[in-house]
Amino acid sequence: MLYRSIIKNKPRKDMNKKGAIGLIWFTAILFLIIIVGFIAAMGIGVLDYVGDEITPIMVDLGMAGDTTNMSEISGYTFTPLNNVVQSLKWLGGLAFMMALIFSIVFGMSYSYNPHPVFIGFYFALILLLIFGTIFMSNMYEEIYTGTDEIATRLQEQTILSYMILYSPFIIAVIAFITGIFIFTRSGNEVGV
Repeated sequence: MLYRSIIKNKPRKDMNKKGAIGLIWFTAILFLIIIVGFIAAMGIGVLDYVGDEITPIMVDLGMAGDTTNMSEISGYTFTPLNNVVQSLKWLGGLAFMMALIFSIVFGMSYSYNPHPVFIGFYFALILLLIFGTIFMSNMYEEIYTGTDEIATRLQEQTILSYMILYSPFIIAVIAFITGIFIFTRSGNEVGV
């Protein structure tokens, strides 16, 4: 009987290690979301520019030879593709918001609790993450405030551009809320 009570009350050291690894994963996921959002915004802007330049040229080609109507073919290929690219402007912003919500759910559903000693480690990781998002946001703002074609395409992506430009604040709020939840839940609680 005494042996069982000692085993039951034995501190779980592996839980603390896995909790620290969970903090690293959470921070890495947040930074990966910012990087992917930046690349997606730039890619959508470039595809939008290319689609707007190529589609009218392909529609105006007319007949190639005696039997091939290139204008009709482009109506079935380039025009729908350009419409999909035009829809990516708001789909990219929606996907970015959903990824941020996923990061919150991931942080809150991680089943291992870190030891309270790791609060300083978490704070250092989040501070590093915020500096990284400031860097990414400043790079994006340099391109966004330009006067070239890519800048105008980025300015049309209102949701995604807003989320990237204000990502240091958004990430800080997400990290603060999720950090409170991670470090204040009880040790017996099991995540999803």
